Amino acid sequence: MGLPGSHECSKDDMTRLLRWPFIAMLALLAVTLLQWMIQRGNGVPAAVFAMERPAYGPATYTDLLTVADQRLALSQARVERTPNEWLPRAGAGGAALSLFRLTGEIAYLDMAEQEITAVRDLAKPPSGVPELRAEVALAQHDLVGAARELDILSRAAVKPEKPTLSEAAAMRGDLALYAGDHAHAARLYHEAAQIDPHVSVALRIANLQRVSGEFEAAIATLAEATRTEKHTPVVLSGIALQTGMIASARGDYDGAKDWYDRAEALFPGHWLTALYRAEARLANGHTDSAIAELERVARDHDRPEAMDMLALVWRVRGDIAQSRAWTEKSGAIWQAWVGKYPAAFAAHAAEHELVFGNAAEALRLARINTQARPYGEARLLLARALMANDQARAALKEIGLAERSGWRSAQLFAVKAQALMILGETQASEVADKQARAINPRIDDPITRLIWLAHG
Repeated sequence: MGLPGSHECSKDDMTRLLRWPFIAMLALLAVTLLQWMIQRGNGVPAAVFAMERPAYGPATYTDLLTVADQRLALSQARVERTPNEWLPRAGAGGAALSLFRLTGEIAYLDMAEQEITAVRDLAKPPSGVPELRAEVALAQHDLVGAARELDILSRAAVKPEKPTLSEAAAMRGDLALYAGDHAHAARLYHEAAQIDPHVSVALRIANLQRVSGEFEAAIATLAEATRTEKHTPVVLSGIALQTGMIASARGDYDGAKDWYDRAEALFPGHWLTALYRAEARLANGHTDSAIAELERVARDHDRPEAMDMLALVWRVRGDIAQSRAWTEKSGAIWQAWVGKYPAAFAAHAAEHELVFGNAAEALRLARINTQARPYGEARLLLARALMANDQARAALKEIGLAERSGWRSAQLFAVKAQALMILGETQASEVADKQARAINPRIDDPITRLIWLAHG
């Protein structure tokens, strides 16, 4: 499932002032020595993050939203002045896409699609920012469309600048990942980093490592990204969120909560951070505060994820009426969004149907999702839907395809264990169960069923 965000960052140097250098040096030496002594037992060096909150860039979600709104308004004004030129429309499309990633509001995706369609009509290929058209296609989970636009970019008469070439290679890496080829994705991400290393490539590499079960490598990649250059608050917050997701996938729900809280402190007010913080509170037994936060996100941002999480919490608490009320609200939103962009929202809608709705409808939606992006997460969701429809053998086939692609998660092995048990393969089921527990020792904990977002 997918996460919206920003890849913006600054490379300006920042200086730090030590008022008492000698004391500071002694303190640093003491901390380093203590850390070394702690690590001697396991031989695993702890990743060092540079997460100081910068004094530049929009400081809060509201601040960034204001900047993004202003950028869109300026772009739309240019379009009004020169409606038959493609460049202003590309600016408006890019601004709308940024707002979609930030807010998750589908109206901005509609706007981006509208402007990019106009660009395509007005500009003769390979002009017309095919890299932006590829980004819009990826946001819609249209892998074929994105690949087509990147091919157009590669035929440009004038060689694009390094940042554009790097991002194009990174997007091809995304296409490889979503096609279920982790090895090819890794090669393309490495190529992007060689062309022009920037934080969005590092985040992609860390995400690939996480879904491949390489948690320590993912954490190291994220930590290094914080040290190699200075970032705006929204970028640091995103890194903290991703680190928390790794902790959650391993069953360290307390550690996940700490990282999500850090994400909020770095960049206050983001609804996405609020969702993850609420999830961590649920996992740590702070149910009342989690419910209050989810209700706020549902009310202020109309997020169906918050509504689904509320529906699940109230079901667990035994309040079926409350659960049903939230289910009906979220279900209506998912249905509307799937109607507009089936590939982009089929996975979310399938999750909703699996837990609250119709198993046959969940399977239909999961098939749409897998056809659009046949990678590990999609195949795992399809396997769960097949299990719900009493098709354990078919589910096991999807799990096998996900495993061969390189996907690794506790949930994957847990579903594999269930399918094998149903098919009477007890010994193989026990092996899969041990694999699941090795990744997340709390995979069978009742509290884990409340993990809606960061289950790995």
